[in-house]
Amino acid sequence: MKTEYCIRTLHEFFEADRGVAVVLSEDKVFFRTLRSAIHRVAGSKRDCLYAFAGRKAALKVVEKLYKEKVPLLVFVERMVNEEPSTDFVIVLTRKFPDLKIVVLAWEVSRDLTAYFMELGVANVICKPASMNNILEKMAFALSPPSQLGQLMDKGKALLAVGNFDEALMVVDQILGIKPGSPAGLMLQGDIHLAMGDRAAALDSYLTAHHASEMYMEPIKRLVRALRGMDNDRALDYLKKLDFLSPLNPERKADIGSVYLEKKELEQAEEYFDRSIEIMGREARTLVAGMADHIAESVAQVSPVMAEKYLKTVLESKTSRLDREDIHTFNRLGIALRSQGKWQDAVENFQQALDISPDDDVLHYNMALAYQDGRDFRNALRSLRRADELNPELHRASDMVAANFGNIYLDSGGYDRAEEYFTLAMSLNSRNQRAVRGLRMVEKMRKRSDSR
Repeated sequence: MKTEYCIRTLHEFFEADRGVAVVLSEDKVFFRTLRSAIHRVAGSKRDCLYAFAGRKAALKVVEKLYKEKVPLLVFVERMVNEEPSTDFVIVLTRKFPDLKIVVLAWEVSRDLTAYFMELGVANVICKPASMNNILEKMAFALSPPSQLGQLMDKGKALLAVGNFDEALMVVDQILGIKPGSPAGLMLQGDIHLAMGDRAAALDSYLTAHHASEMYMEPIKRLVRALRGMDNDRALDYLKKLDFLSPLNPERKADIGSVYLEKKELEQAEEYFDRSIEIMGREARTLVAGMADHIAESVAQVSPVMAEKYLKTVLESKTSRLDREDIHTFNRLGIALRSQGKWQDAVENFQQALDISPDDDVLHYNMALAYQDGRDFRNALRSLRRADELNPELHRASDMVAANFGNIYLDSGGYDRAEEYFTLAMSLNSRNQRAVRGLRMVEKMRKRSDSR
């Protein structure tokens, strides 16, 4: 970009548009250069530059200014307090999708740049940066849309309201100005997909991909269009994306999910592990969410993997465990029980009860774990505690009622067992466990009467 254009773009942003720059960095040299670029070179007379050394203070100001609809340009240091700031960048891009973000780094690899661009970062500045470099990077991030950009915005708006015919006419304009435009072809594919024409959408996405083999967006569209229809081809394109941007943990989890659907558990686990590893390195605070998502996806297929990733959720929080984590403990306990690890399940539920001693569901699940181990005395003790805390718990479903009945049956409480099995039958007359339970109650009574 020419220097005159950069200066004009920045002057309009900071003076005419009343924009603000927020900087999360302790680099005083960069800050002085940036301040000089805004005030001396771009000619802004306003107090429009805020600097912070900590994430919380920076986020608070960004939230406030964003709500006030102040145009923002945010600079984020790659390393903040000796930790990667990737989690902060992810939070910003998720909460404020149209925010202009520039990442600052002393070293920038191709892989890291690709990942930041995928996250929605507008630009990356490699330090030490000259005045001209900073001016160009800022101007690029703030550049107003071209004629093509304006047409793209118009086409997307028409698509959003379901005006497909006019949206396709806008696409024709885009492709008339720039034949083979990947962005225009992707928009065309999006319109066809919204109209239910998947074949035409795939054709548009493939054309966009062939027009720019290294451009990731058409490949992402192909993956979305192929998922559930042709998972083998979707997997091929996912792997191509992974090659182009290998630091994206969400993509590695997506690849793992496809392998999971194909029942190829070893490959699935390999990619899930890589996902957690990268997330832990780049955005440690987000590890729990990723591990929880993976655990949920594998729960029905592999209790062993569910156990592994649920433990990762809890281990990532360690001293920060609280009542919000009880659901995770319950899921982990169920995964352990399904593998026959009833003692581990009991220990898991006890750890949860140390956090939330009056949780009726925890006591109920602990009773089931004890029953798995044929420790009927402790099973009944835990069940009674659950019943004390929530006298209506046994009415939650026919399965819960049947479980109550089975624990009382195993403990010799035939009258109570009959009561719960009868309730289960009233809730669901086809509950076979309740049917078998009532037969067993009758059998045990006859055996007792014959003695």
